[in-house]
Amino acid sequence: MKLYKISTLLCLCISASSWALSNDTEQPIYINSDNQQLDIQKNIVTFTGNVVLRQGSIDIRADKVVVTRPAGTEGKETIDAYGNPATFHQVMDDGKPIDGAARKMRYETATEFLKMTDEAILIQEGSEIQGKVISYKIDEQKLVAESGKKKRVTTILQPNQLNSNKK
Repeated sequence: MKLYKISTLLCLCISASSWALSNDTEQPIYINSDNQQLDIQKNIVTFTGNVVLRQGSIDIRADKVVVTRPAGTEGKETIDAYGNPATFHQVMDDGKPIDGAARKMRYETATEFLKMTDEAILIQEGSEIQGKVISYKIDEQKLVAESGKKKRVTTILQPNQLNSNKK
C-alpha cells in the first residue's frame, strides 16, 4: 500500500496538466547557433555550437540539434538534441518551471513524444526522476523511466510536495 501511495504522489507531482504552457507547441520555433547546415533534398537542418532552441516557454540548450521534416511535411518535425548534457527548461500553466537534462533528447512534434536518453534527469520543484531513459507521451499523460543495465531508476520526492498533495 505504501508503494501505491508513493506512486500516486509521484504521478501527482509530475502530472501532465502541470507540464507545459498549453500553447507552447503552437508557437514558432526559434533556433540560434554558431553554425547551420541544410540538406535540402533530405529536409534536414543541423545546428552546431552553442545551440539555443526556443518555442514558447520551451528553452533547449545543446551542442548539436538536428531538425528533420519528413517529405517536407510541416508539423511533423523530429528534433534531436545532443549535449554533455543537453538541457531543457519549460514553464507550466501554473507558472512553475520544469527542467531536464540528458545526453540525447528526441522530440516528435506530430505525436507529442519526448524521449531523453543517457543520464536523463527530470526536476520539478526539487523532486527528481533519474534514469537511463525517460519517455513522456504528452497527449496521453504517460511518463516511463527506465534503468540502465547496472543502475536503477531513482526518484527523489521533496517533503513539501508530499504534504501539499495530502490536502
